[in-house]
Amino acid sequence: MTDPATLPAAAPGRIAALRRGLGGMRLAYVPILATYFCYGASGIIGVALLYFQKDALALTPAEVAGIGFWLGLPWSMKMVAGVASDVYPIFGSRRGAYLLLGALGSAAGYAALAAGVGTKGGYLLAMLAVTVGFMVQDVVADALSVQVAETDAEMGQIQTLGRMALLAGSISVGYLSGWLAARIGPRATFGVATALPLLVAATVPLIRIAARAAAAPPATAGPLAGGKARLVLGVGLAYGALGVALEVLDVAYAQEIVLVVSAALIGLLLRRVGISRAVVIAAIVIFMFRATPGVGQGYSYWAIDALGFDQKFLGLLAQVSSILSLAGLLVFRKTIVERPVSFTLFWVVLAGTVLYLPSIGLFYGLNEWLGMSARTFAFIDTTISAPLAQLTMVPMLVLIARTAPRGAEATMFAIMASLMNLALSASELFTRYLNAAYTVTQTDYSNLGRLMITVGALGLLPLLALPVLRRHEAPD
Repeated sequence: MTDPATLPAAAPGRIAALRRGLGGMRLAYVPILATYFCYGASGIIGVALLYFQKDALALTPAEVAGIGFWLGLPWSMKMVAGVASDVYPIFGSRRGAYLLLGALGSAAGYAALAAGVGTKGGYLLAMLAVTVGFMVQDVVADALSVQVAETDAEMGQIQTLGRMALLAGSISVGYLSGWLAARIGPRATFGVATALPLLVAATVPLIRIAARAAAAPPATAGPLAGGKARLVLGVGLAYGALGVALEVLDVAYAQEIVLVVSAALIGLLLRRVGISRAVVIAAIVIFMFRATPGVGQGYSYWAIDALGFDQKFLGLLAQVSSILSLAGLLVFRKTIVERPVSFTLFWVVLAGTVLYLPSIGLFYGLNEWLGMSARTFAFIDTTISAPLAQLTMVPMLVLIARTAPRGAEATMFAIMASLMNLALSASELFTRYLNAAYTVTQTDYSNLGRLMITVGALGLLPLLALPVLRRHEAPD
């Protein structure tokens, strides 16, 4: 039995060990990690959203991908929130005020979904409010992660802790997302989700107390000097207005036009703000990686209709996936921070393609040939493939953070992240193309297998660009 007299001395040691295990956790980290945690926990509406799209709105997989394209665009407009946060404080606040605005935007979107949105257009507007709110919160968290870091090592720790917080949020609501969707229904689940951005808002006072660099004067030199801040802000706002106008006017090829214009504008901004060639090459390669198309919601619809997967089982799969993703990050975090981006991408792309094969096999009845139930097979498949998640972005986040100049952290993070998130919009566009070509609907899933095979093959394309990235990493 432990001697009580030793407890006062031992407790500080255990606290110090815990603090070291968490990367020297400080009060300044709380708003950052709370933001990432709540974004991860936004998965609480994942299963409810799937059933809402399928049953209440009766959206086809191609329509879901089309909406996903527009929902991805706010993330490629992070430069607007970034430059605003860096240069245009609200009531003297460069970070806290913007974090509060973002939280209120997401809360309003969730409230609208809970209140009775019943059309495709209303759903899109409500989800845009949620997305824009989370985007602004993410901009502030990214900027604070650079400001509070005193060394490159601490910066890497914060980025890793941020991914862990995001996954912890996902884990906390994995099974709960399915349980709530089954027990109280989609709309009530959306109402529960309003608590998440309000939790982020509650951490705003800690920014003024703990973030020593947050009180620095607005950036007026370096990459934002000479009117560059106004250029970034003007280009971002014009880009957003273009997307809205094209969608409202129902212009043909609106998504394609926005994608091309967006890529050109972001490229211009990167050139004007200034960034190293090595980071540009890395960004292009990761753009290719993130722009590869997915199967879309057709697979989820099929699993519900053909295999009988219900809300609770889908929530269980989400729970397992989140837990194992966190485990993968814990096991490989040192490797993915220290090794080149090309190394991480190579083995993740290759392993991801191999581990995608069982999903294709499930559609063709491989589980029956192996004598397994569909649920057991899906559970095993998720268990094997989930640890790959979240491993590709940490090295890129550290690389961006190292190039971000003091006073313009939010802008540099935002422009680079805009390019990364534009790739996700491109992925949704390509997914819509494939779903239209293979015609997957809720009444006909016969083409789903061929669609999945095509997606698996296209997932290997980023490997072609890795030799170029590797050559540019060598001097660094």
